[in-house]
Amino acid sequence: MSELITRTLEVAALELREGDDGHHLVGVVAPFHATYDAGTFVEDFAPGVFDKSIAERGTRIPLLEQHDHGRNPIGMAVSWEKTNDGLVGDFRLARTTRGDEARQLALDGMVTGMSVGFHPIRNKTQNREGRQYVTRLEARLDHVGFVTAPAYSEAQVVSVRAFDPDDPEVAPRLARWRHLLAAE
Repeated sequence: MSELITRTLEVAALELREGDDGHHLVGVVAPFHATYDAGTFVEDFAPGVFDKSIAERGTRIPLLEQHDHGRNPIGMAVSWEKTNDGLVGDFRLARTTRGDEARQLALDGMVTGMSVGFHPIRNKTQNREGRQYVTRLEARLDHVGFVTAPAYSEAQVVSVRAFDPDDPEVAPRLARWRHLLAAE
């Protein structure tokens, strides 16, 4: 298997939610068409880069603290969504001291980075203005890291809050369809 690569970004839509199954951390884990200067090349992610990984093992992708494979995850993915901003992951945080600490660090705005750990599979490489540009077309998503040092500067924290399913600002999609649930 190819080398494990990590890419860190400042989260564009970080939310902290409370639901029946615990605390959730939600954020953009891979921005589409934002570039990262890796020194020897410039990189970006195509919108379908992690589709196969998510289809095969989407709810088994762990959230690690600072990419630390030597410790248990602080959360696990529960859902994924592709948006104009990028790939958004929803992670249920573990009800452990480390999960609670991650939740508080996010609430306080002290840790706001998300980072993907991936194995590249298929790339498109071009030379532009004397630089090599690599677009990741397909990659195996190994894990997502909750980290302090972002690489992608295009994304930043928007909100950290508790989940209220009846608040149209916190849960706009659910609030919009709530009347259908009440009718049954």
